[in-house]
Amino acid sequence: MEIRTAVFGDLDELMDFYAEMSRALDKQDFLPHGNRGGFPSREMVADAIRTEGQFVGVEDGRIMAACFLSRDCDKSYETAPWSIRAPREQVAVLHALRVLPAYGGRGYSRQLMEYAIRAARARGQKALRLDCARGNDVPVRLYRSCGFREVGTAVITYEDIGEPMEFRLFELAL
Repeated sequence: MEIRTAVFGDLDELMDFYAEMSRALDKQDFLPHGNRGGFPSREMVADAIRTEGQFVGVEDGRIMAACFLSRDCDKSYETAPWSIRAPREQVAVLHALRVLPAYGGRGYSRQLMEYAIRAARARGQKALRLDCARGNDVPVRLYRSCGFREVGTAVITYEDIGEPMEFRLFELAL
């Protein structure tokens, strides 16, 4: 897999990729009523491309993995018990780390995560944060093995899920 920063020419393919991932997430047991899709929005992905925070993994001539960094986060992040005290502009939030199921089990999530961590460090960020739906235990091993610490939980209502759910909050000191 080649990992690179996305460009605007990737936008349509990225949106198709995320739509395919929404369909795959729709089948997961940890989501009470499936995944409605729509996350991330085209605007979010375009903003991430504009700020050079959208990363893609390419194999077989197609995008098969992606994630993005931004400062956008749910309001619950403001009151979470983060251990790293830093102004918002020095904190990156990792969103939508996804690998197509056909490419799973090859270590691509780790490679993409490590790429995002290096990018956040290169930008002078003090911390990298993310959340993970309670019950979605598979990525938790990855987060911990990359040095993330679980700092608490928050109830968040994301559009693609459509109802409040408990999310585990993770943080990595950079």
